[in-house]
Order: sequence, then structure tokens, then C-alpha cells
Amino acid sequence: MPRVAYLELMGAESRAYIFEDETGRLMQELSFEYAPDKPIELELPEGVEETIVSVPLAELGIRALDIPIADIKSIRDILPFELEGMILGNPQEMVIDAIPLVSLEKETEEDAKQRVLAIYMENDKLASMLEMFKGAKIDPRAVTSSELAEMVKGLKNGSNLTDMVVGTISLNENERLELARDESTNEPTVNFRMGKFAYTKEEEKTKLMLFKTAALAAALLLALSGHMVLKASGLSNSAALINAKSLQIYSELFTGQKPPNTNGLKYKAEAKVKALRDKAELYREADMLGLMMHLQSTNKPGLKLNEITVDNRTVIIKGVAKKLDDVHAFRDDLAGTPDGMLQKVTISESGASATGDTAFTITANKGIE
Repeated sequence: MPRVAYLELMGAESRAYIFEDETGRLMQELSFEYAPDKPIELELPEGVEETIVSVPLAELGIRALDIPIADIKSIRDILPFELEGMILGNPQEMVIDAIPLVSLEKETEEDAKQRVLAIYMENDKLASMLEMFKGAKIDPRAVTSSELAEMVKGLKNGSNLTDMVVGTISLNENERLELARDESTNEPTVNFRMGKFAYTKEEEKTKLMLFKTAALAAALLLALSGHMVLKASGLSNSAALINAKSLQIYSELFTGQKPPNTNGLKYKAEAKVKALRDKAELYREADMLGLMMHLQSTNKPGLKLNEITVDNRTVIIKGVAKKLDDVHAFRDDLAGTPDGMLQKVTISESGASATGDTAFTITANKGIE
């Protein structure tokens, strides 16, 4: 049965708790030393499929804020701006997570606010720690804090934040073990592995089968006739659907902002993303919308697109054309646009297909930073 390792960083008395993944049963407990300037000497037992690291509360910054937003994803997006001037250092150089605590009394729906705990850790500190674990061949799925989890429990039970921050979170061995079990088998209280520090061991490549993405991408219609064919003629017939879905996607990406129409929508999304470039998840979603609209504008009659694969930096487009000249024309259109959506666009593969057409693969780098 798969196992999960929970590494509690406590200096020379650091512990590794090995739990059975499904049951949470403690299988093994190891001791190791953790120091920022020393290599980690820890060999996890066979069967451990993922690791979670717990950092001391003293390594984190904490602020309580009243935010007029309910959605936790949107709260995370605005926290760097809310913390500007409230904390030492630049919030843009920190990883920030949020924990909802309680909804406050309100006179009207517009006044609705909730109290959240903003938890932050310096980028350099997190990067250094992850690099040390990498040297020990350990890639943590999450970085959380047992002591923070204990603090949150106290706050939700009515304890005063100032008292808890000033005081010391004292945990005995049994309490640490139970917190480790909770953080391992449930969603961690916080997770600083986000944005550029996101967990990438099982990095997902977003494969878009174009017949499923007409509505989502707000730019493409596919018809099924042996191959997934992009029909330009169908786009005009579904303009209302495309426009409606584009506006919906944009509104979901940027809460509270709903442009009246889709004119310049791709560029609005790109501008917003550039201003919030450290928000990796937001970037990928808005970038995907821009990419689909970009492909719509460069569509060629008779061109059949079978598959698009997108990761953090690369776009791979596979399809079939009537002749090689059509592939080159499509490649030139993708590479020649002034907005910089795609860069280093190349035809990496081409050859005759079973039907006598020209099968091709085009690769490109994302150009928006």
C-alpha cells in the first residue's frame, strides 16, 4: 500500500513520520537533522510515494485581514496588493497562502467581509529549502506547518491572534504525531508549493482534443469526419456562443470584471496577466484563452488540427494539411503576428499520412512573459 512521509523540521530533532496513505496508520518514525547550511541526510523507506514538509511557525509571516471576497482563489490573487506596506519586504517576492477564519457581521450584502489569515514565506527561503531536499532526492508535494495548523484550530475556537503569535505553540510528541497525520491524510492547512514553486513531479500537460474545446476556448469549432477538422465556416454560425463563453471565461478569471463585448478580449487578458505574472494558475488559464483565439485568427482552409499539447513553456500542434506549402503558410502566420503570442515556431515533423495528405507537427515557445 502506498505511503506518505511527513517531515517535521525541528532542527537537530527533526522527525519523519511514515504513514499508510489510505488509513493514516503510522508505519515508521525516523529522526534526522535539518539545518539551512547543511545537506539533508535522510533516506526514506521503500514505498513512500509522496512527501509533505512541515516548517516551524517562526519561519512564516502572519497577518489577519478583513477581505470583502468569499472565493479563496480570488483572495489569494489580491493578497500581495493587500499586504503592500503592511509587512517588511516586497510581497511580490513571497509565496502567500490564505486561510478563511470567520465571516464578519454585515449591514448589507455589499458590506460582506470575511476574516482571513494571510500566511507568507520568502521566495529565497523556500527555494533554498526545496533545493536542499532535492539534493536528498526528495521532492515535497506540499510545504505546510503543523504549528500553524494548531494555531488555526485555536483561532477558530475563539483564541486571540495576538496572544497566539506572541506566545509559543508548544506541542508534545503525541500532538505533533496527530497533526502530522491530519496534514498528511487531509488537505494541508496551507501549501506554499504554488506559482513557480508548484509541485512538478507529475507535471500535467494540458492536452486539448479540439472537438471538446470549442466552447471552452471560445474560438474553435470542430467537426468530426474521420479527423477532427477545424471548419472556419462554422465559426460565424456560432458567434453568439463563442462571444458568450469568452465573456464567461474572462469573468471567471478576473472576478468582478465583465467587459461588454469580446472586442480586444485577448489583449485585455494578456495585459491583466502581465500585471499578475506571478499568479501561475491565472496565467495559464488566460494564456490558454489567448492561444485559442490566436489559432482561430490563423486558421487555413483545409487544415485539420488533431491535437494541441500545452505545458508551462511549450506549445505543440499536430494536424494534417493538403500539401506541405499549406503547413509552411500556417507556420508563417503563427510566427508572424506582432503580439508575441508564440515564438520560435518551427515545423518539427512532416510527412505523408495514410490518406496521402501531409501530416505535420509544429512546436513553439510561449512568448508572453
